[in-house]
Amino acid sequence: MVYEFDSEIKMLEGKMKWKVVYFPYSVREVFNTNGKVSVQITVDGHEFDHTLLPSKNGHYFVYNEFIRRAVHKELGDKLHVVLKKCEENRNIVLPDYISKSLEDHHILNTFLTQPDYIKREQINYIEIAKKEETKTNRVIALINKLQDK
Repeated sequence: MVYEFDSEIKMLEGKMKWKVVYFPYSVREVFNTNGKVSVQITVDGHEFDHTLLPSKNGHYFVYNEFIRRAVHKELGDKLHVVLKKCEENRNIVLPDYISKSLEDHHILNTFLTQPDYIKREQINYIEIAKKEETKTNRVIALINKLQDK
């Protein structure tokens, strides 16, 4: 089943300062769960694999930098979304340079035990950097974060 809707980019309430887009339907009713749901979305004509995440205000997906760069919209703007549940398992692609850095610091397993949506966001955050120096700094920051766990 495909769900099509228009929604505004909002800030997620709580600790995480993410820009999000809320799913206007009951995930319990349409997907028979209150948990996370892997989805394929088209946002203003651009396709992405993503995850609906639960919150007290309903399920949402994170309006990440990959989507922002594709659609060029900001907080408060409206988006047109076409969404369907992803039926097959999605693999997380961990770039070799990140994997090697995590292995070198003996924290690859710590990284891999995190929820998939967190791993994706961490990888995406590193990958969207335009300069190699920024990517390197972001890998170092991830290593420091994981070592503190």
